Amino acid sequence: MEKLNILSINAHPHDFTHMAATLGIHKAKGDNVTVVSVTSGLNTHNEKLHDELMKPVEDRDPVIVNQDYNELEKIKKLELKNACNIFGISDVRVLGYPQPFRLDIYPKVIESITSIILDIRPSILIMQSPYSKGHHGRIGVSADDHIETSKATLEAKEAAAIPGLHQKAPHTIPTILYPGVYFNNDEFDFIVDISEWFEKRVEAESLYISQGHTLEWSRRRLLVSLGNTGWFSNTLYGESFVREKPELVTEIPFSPLALRTLKEPVSEKYKRMVGKKGLDF
Repeated sequence: MEKLNILSINAHPHDFTHMAATLGIHKAKGDNVTVVSVTSGLNTHNEKLHDELMKPVEDRDPVIVNQDYNELEKIKKLELKNACNIFGISDVRVLGYPQPFRLDIYPKVIESITSIILDIRPSILIMQSPYSKGHHGRIGVSADDHIETSKATLEAKEAAAIPGLHQKAPHTIPTILYPGVYFNNDEFDFIVDISEWFEKRVEAESLYISQGHTLEWSRRRLLVSLGNTGWFSNTLYGESFVREKPELVTEIPFSPLALRTLKEPVSEKYKRMVGKKGLDF
């Protein structure tokens, strides 16, 4: 079977984690995976600076208040690189556009992303959701880094498909997906069972020390979030996705995981949903 080229384009370095295990599964199968962050995330979840500025002026640590953003950028990039490395992903690119990122201020990002698309020629693009609702979009908000990154990505994927606009052959992306964290459970198109990759997800999450993450906090966060998605789909942990548009198929897709529900006893399903030890009946 031909190997897939999968391209993940995100607003911030940490956004990669929302599909990290799924990308790891494909990388382990031999597919090609590229991860892109449009910004360095310098102003995202800078919890240490936030807490310092909450103190009276005379009690603030000048080292934290006057932090070197060049050094912080190096840290942010390294966190993403190390997190990707856990899943065997080495093609990691940080475009470094400033925050707050707005497409009308930095329109050259379209050219940057178009160039990457024509270089990678992805079979699958996983990108930020363009809808101004949900986990990151926030209801009623039409512009934040995630929404603006989605606009830039959509412009770029259209530009990449136009013949004669570039020296390279045009490229149309067959499948475009949005991470399910931007949607409600009943809006998911499919969920990837990542139960065997949970510990890697926790490890990756804990690497984002610049955002205040600890191993204990990361484990709790993912137990709740990935556990909720897993529970919704009758497994331990899952990563969810929403398609940009309906997919053309030759027949009704039917996963082997769906097939097991025909014969699986309820007790076995419960055991799977709570882990290897399961319940005693």
